[in-house]
Amino acid sequence: MTARAPDRQAAGPEPTPDLFRQPVTRLPGVAGKRAALLHRLGIETWFDLISWFPRNFEDWTALAPISDLIDGVEQTFLARVARKPSVHRKGRLSVLRTVLRDEQGAIAAVWFNQPYLADRLEMDRWYQFRGRVKRSGASFSVQNPAFENYDPQEAGKQGIRPVYPLTQGLSQGVLRQMIQNVLPRLAGHLPEPLPAWVRREHKLCAVDYAYSRIHQPASWEEAAICRRRLAFEELFLLQSGLFLLRRQRRDNAGGRPARLDSSAESCLERVAAALPFRLTGAQQRVWAEIRQDLAGERPMNRLVQGDVGSGKTVVAALAMLQCALCGLQAVLMAPTAILARQHYQTLSQLLAGSGEAVALLTGATPAAQRRQILQDLAEGHVRLLVGTHALIEERVRFNCLALAITDEQHRFGVRQRLRLGQGTGDDPITPHILVMSATPIPRTLALILYGDLDISVIDELPAGRLPIETYTANSGDRGRVEQLIRRFAQEGRQTYVVCPMIEENADSDLESAISTYNRLAQESFPDLRLGLLHGSMKPAAKDQVMDAFMAGDIRILVSTTVIEVGVDNPNACLMVIENAERFGLAQMHQLRGRIGRGSQRSICILQSDTEDETARERLKTLCHAADGFTVAEKDLELRGPGDFFGTRQHGLPALRLANLYNDRDLLHEVQDCLEKLFAADPALEREENRMIRQTLEIRYSQMFSQVGI
Repeated sequence: MTARAPDRQAAGPEPTPDLFRQPVTRLPGVAGKRAALLHRLGIETWFDLISWFPRNFEDWTALAPISDLIDGVEQTFLARVARKPSVHRKGRLSVLRTVLRDEQGAIAAVWFNQPYLADRLEMDRWYQFRGRVKRSGASFSVQNPAFENYDPQEAGKQGIRPVYPLTQGLSQGVLRQMIQNVLPRLAGHLPEPLPAWVRREHKLCAVDYAYSRIHQPASWEEAAICRRRLAFEELFLLQSGLFLLRRQRRDNAGGRPARLDSSAESCLERVAAALPFRLTGAQQRVWAEIRQDLAGERPMNRLVQGDVGSGKTVVAALAMLQCALCGLQAVLMAPTAILARQHYQTLSQLLAGSGEAVALLTGATPAAQRRQILQDLAEGHVRLLVGTHALIEERVRFNCLALAITDEQHRFGVRQRLRLGQGTGDDPITPHILVMSATPIPRTLALILYGDLDISVIDELPAGRLPIETYTANSGDRGRVEQLIRRFAQEGRQTYVVCPMIEENADSDLESAISTYNRLAQESFPDLRLGLLHGSMKPAAKDQVMDAFMAGDIRILVSTTVIEVGVDNPNACLMVIENAERFGLAQMHQLRGRIGRGSQRSICILQSDTEDETARERLKTLCHAADGFTVAEKDLELRGPGDFFGTRQHGLPALRLANLYNDRDLLHEVQDCLEKLFAADPALEREENRMIRQTLEIRYSQMFSQVGI
C-alpha cells in the first residue's frame, strides 16, 4: 500500500493559542487520577497530548500460526482459549494461567497481577494475542500478552498500532483513546509552521495529516512519512528559535570593543611570548578568532571546544588580558570551587608579567575579603575575576564588564549563562560571551545546545603529550592493579581512585569512596598517605586535600567525580575508575583527562565486573579511542541523546520525536534549509514565514521568553 501524503494544509480557522492550551481535563473521561497520570508525563494541554508521539509501532495485521512463533520475538497470533482461566494467589501476587490453541499448536499464557482478565477470556472464543514468545523445545509460552476480540469481518483492518511511553497506572488503550478524542477537536486548527516551499523542496506532508496519521497509520510507510515530517518540524522550530536568538544578540546589543593601543598590544605580545610553552597551531587559530571578536562592536558569542589538555585556559587568559589592558573587566566562571581556585592560580602565573592582578570569588571567600572584592569590582579596580556560581548573585555588580567566560558550559544552564552576561546591573552594554568546554560535543548535539553560538575547535594537543593507555580489569585483577599503584608511588608518581558514590547504600553493591579509602588506607597501603575528596566536604577541607595532593604529599587520592573537570596535576599518572560501567563514555574520558598532563607514561584502569554487553562495549570503546570527539560520538550512539548532557539543563525543551543520533542527516537538512530561509528573511517578516514565529510563541514561549523572542 502506498501512503498518500498531502502537502496542502486543509483550510480551517486561524490557529489560536487558547485552543492549544486547553487543559486535558476538558476532554471526556480525563479528570482526577487520569489527569494526575498525564501530569506525571508532562502532558497538560491538548497539544501536549497529540505531541506525545509513539515510541514504536505494533503490526497486528500479520498473524503467525503458533507453531511458527519465534523465540524471544514479539509477535501477533490468533488463538482460542482452550483451558478455563485459573487464578492463583500468594500474598499480594496473583497469577492467571490458561492455554491457547490454534489448528497447529498450543501455547501457555500467564498474566501477573491481572486477575480481572479471567472474566474477559471466554472458553473456546477466538482472540488476537500479542506478546514476546518464549520457546523451549516444542513448547511455547507467553507472559502478559495483550489481546483483543477477533472479528473475522475486521480481519486485516487492525493496522499498525502506536505504542506510547507510559507511566504506572496508565494503559496503552486509555492513552490511545484520549489522543483519538482530541485529534478531531484540533483538526483544521493546527498551524502549518513550514512554508510551502520548504514542504515541497523537502517532500514533507502537511501538518494536519502528520499529527493525525502518526497516531493511526495505515501502513509502515505512512508512519515513516509522518515521523519524518514531525521530526523535521521539531528540529526546524528549535533551530529557528536559536537563529532568532543569535540574530537578536548580534543586531540589538552593543558590546564593548577591546581594541588595543600600541602599548597594550606590546604588553599582550610580551606576555604571550613569555609563556612556558609554545602555542599550538590550533590555539593560535582560535586565539586569532577571539581577538577579532573582542575588537568588534557586536558582542562575541563563541563556544571553544577542545579535548582535555588541549590548552583552552591559556587562550581564555589571553582574552581576559586583552580586555584588562583596554581598561575593561573580564570574568571567568567555573562550575566548582576546586576548578575556580585552580583557574585563579593558573591565570595569576600566566599573567604575572602583565601588571594585572587576578581576584577570586567563591562561596568560601571570607566575608571581609568578599566585601572588598565586590566594592573593587563595582568601582573598576578589579579587572580580572575568577569565581563560581557566586558570580551571578544579585549583589555582584561590575563597572565595565567586557568579557564573560564560562568553563565547562554543560554544567551551567542557559539562564545562568545569560544572567552572567547581564551581570552589569543597569549597564545596557552586553559583554562578549566565551563558552569553554573540555567535553567534546558531537556536532549534531552542538547544533542544538549551542545553535546560538559560533564554534571554534582546538583540535591539537601540546607537543610531548603521550597517549593515555587504557585497560579494563575486574575484581580478580585487583591484586595486580594495587601492585601497579604501589610501583607508581615508589617512582614518585601519584594515583587517582574514582568511585561513583560517596557512601555505601544498602541496596547497592557499588563500592563507595569512603569504604574504598578505608580499605586502601588500612589494608593495602597503610604505609602511604592517602587523601579522600568528595562533594559533601566543606570547601576548606577540599582545599586542604587538593593542596596536599598538588604538593605531592598525598600519593593516592580517592575521589568521587568532583575531580572530573579541570584538575591539573602533571605528576598524577595513574587512574583507577571503580564500577566503571556506572559512568558514561564522555564522563570517563573527562575523568581520564586528569592524568597524562605531563610527559610521563600514564595508565587508566576501568574496573568493572559487569556482564551487560552494552556497558562492556562502552568500556572497550574507551580503551581504543583516545580522541574525545570519537568518544563523544560513540557515547551519543550508545546512550542516545536523551541524557547526553541533559537538554533541560540548558533550558531547552526535550526533543519528543527527533533523535540526534539517528536523525543526523535530517538535522543537517534542516540546517541547510534554515540557512537559505534566514538569508532571504532574517527577521521572519514575510507573510509566508510569519507562522514560524507565531508557532514558536505558542509552543516554545517558555523557552524563548527569557530572551525576548
